[in-house]
Amino acid sequence: MAAWYNGIQSSILSVIHYSSQENFLKAFWSDLIRKNEGRICYFHNWGGYDSILSMPALLDIDPNLEFKPIMKDGELMSIEVKRGTTHLITIKDSIRILPGALGKLAKDWGAETQKDHFPHYFYNGSIPSTLKYVGPIPSYSCFEPKRTSSSDYELMVKEFSSKPWSFLEVSKQYILGDCIALYQILLKFFGTLNEEFPINPMKVLSAPSAAFKIWRTVQLPLLKNEENVSVYDFSNTEVDKLFRTSYCGGIVDVYRPHLLGSGYYYDVNSLYPTAMSRTMPVGLPKVLSPSDYTDTFFGFVEATVIGPDPLTNAGYVGLLPIKHQGKLICPGGTFRGLFFSEELRFALSHGYKIKTIHQLYAFQRGINTFKELIEKLNDMKIEAQLNKQPTIRNIAKLLMNSMYGRFGMHADATQTAILSTSEIAEYSKVFTILSQIVFGNRSLINYSINPTASLGDGQSPKLIRQFLQGVPSKTNVAIASAVTSYSRIIINSHKLTALNQGLQIYYSDTDSLVVNGPLPSHLLDNAELGKLKLEHKIKEGIFVMPKVYYLATTEGEEITKTKGLPGKLSKAQYLSLLKGETISGLSVTKWYRSMKNSSVQIQRNLPYHVKFLFNKRQQILENGKWVNTTPLILNEER
Repeated sequence: MAAWYNGIQSSILSVIHYSSQENFLKAFWSDLIRKNEGRICYFHNWGGYDSILSMPALLDIDPNLEFKPIMKDGELMSIEVKRGTTHLITIKDSIRILPGALGKLAKDWGAETQKDHFPHYFYNGSIPSTLKYVGPIPSYSCFEPKRTSSSDYELMVKEFSSKPWSFLEVSKQYILGDCIALYQILLKFFGTLNEEFPINPMKVLSAPSAAFKIWRTVQLPLLKNEENVSVYDFSNTEVDKLFRTSYCGGIVDVYRPHLLGSGYYYDVNSLYPTAMSRTMPVGLPKVLSPSDYTDTFFGFVEATVIGPDPLTNAGYVGLLPIKHQGKLICPGGTFRGLFFSEELRFALSHGYKIKTIHQLYAFQRGINTFKELIEKLNDMKIEAQLNKQPTIRNIAKLLMNSMYGRFGMHADATQTAILSTSEIAEYSKVFTILSQIVFGNRSLINYSINPTASLGDGQSPKLIRQFLQGVPSKTNVAIASAVTSYSRIIINSHKLTALNQGLQIYYSDTDSLVVNGPLPSHLLDNAELGKLKLEHKIKEGIFVMPKVYYLATTEGEEITKTKGLPGKLSKAQYLSLLKGETISGLSVTKWYRSMKNSSVQIQRNLPYHVKFLFNKRQQILENGKWVNTTPLILNEER
């Protein structure tokens, strides 16, 4: 089944009316393009689903069509379809612009049409008999529990108690409903975005690119005019390679494994937007000698440092992160790294010492790099919440949380194209073909420029210019590194406050922490940037590994998280993990996607196990029982 909707017209095509799936998909593409010429068409999860199944048919509907794809992380983000100089249609992936499940987005954005329920796992022995099935509603096991609750299912059972359930009819209703819901969501999203900011939302491919365009349009001119500083593009440069070593993410650590009694789970309000409101490193880096370091130095410091005694509060938490043996840790002892000056200064104020400074990279200070825009978005969010305007609140929150990501992007110097065999031969003279997926007479290739290629004559200069123009740019990893550094300063300040109050820390994620008592009230506010919000009061917490924990709240709710496992573990299983045992006998459902084979397969009840692995801090045992942790101690005397 395939469908489209454009606000005026709609169309539903069923595979049973065609001799093959290929002919069915060709008919769908021809119908969509013919009746929507010049438009932009959005598919939700185009890159992860629809493009994989329908690409061969799209590329084969007309030999005179030209295709211009954009890919990221192995998935198609968009594809432009042209005939000569005529733009026929552009396909984009709405999940890149509005991340999240369609059902949740429909609720969040108040769409008039809400996502319906469908038995994705229903199979009646063969595809033809499944398509023609008419009878009782399939069992609940055929539905995805995350999308359809047992109460949702009971309502459907009542609805179909007096009439037969038809696979085809339900499929038509389901797929067209999805199209209408997506149209309504995007209409509200684009309308709100266009009203609030001077950008064309139809020209962006993702939420980070929308936030970045707003920043360049609204905030960057202020930075240049009022502070006389510039933000440079470091993509595909040695500067990017250098400062990427300082770019570390959030810290997720278990400090103590088992909380019994009174516990408090706090979240930091808008952690990354709060960090972005601070002074950023801008301009071009200037290399200084180690002797130029002062208390007011601003930039990045390559240094060997000595951590304080692990028995001190700062030494226990670990305030400086490094990448070590494939993981991000906050060690004690002596170690070397490239640190943002403000995070290093924060650590020095809590007992760290510099053993050796190896290099200094000074930057200008961008006081208002993001501050004014972040404050505007946060005010929008708060006001919209008070006025019960969920669409404006959602857009402000999305933009605040998406803005920083673009600056730390890897500017991958490869490109994607859809070419004929003869065109590939021409490209091979100039570029290195990294991968090729054949679709009949055309191929989807990923390629990079050949360093030994000569500009020569003919097509070479044109192809090279096109390649360089299309390489992703406008990234600045120094700013991204500063944002994550400030974020760690904020969460670590709260950890130190807890320890200074005589409390114990049990667990901390990027923007949250669990302690065994209340934090001071002046740190709490449900709306103010950087303040804490009490998410849960708990009476028991079991913290096994990063992203693996069990909470029992004072309100009788059980909250569980097990990274990699969509289902839930029992309290007893978490306690077994604490003892170092492996939890076996679990099962998961996995989706296998292959662009090469144009297939999406669902495999259910695959065996799965959760294995205890703890290697970011050192366990402390008492009488053979794990009770506490301490940082890993390094001795890098260099």
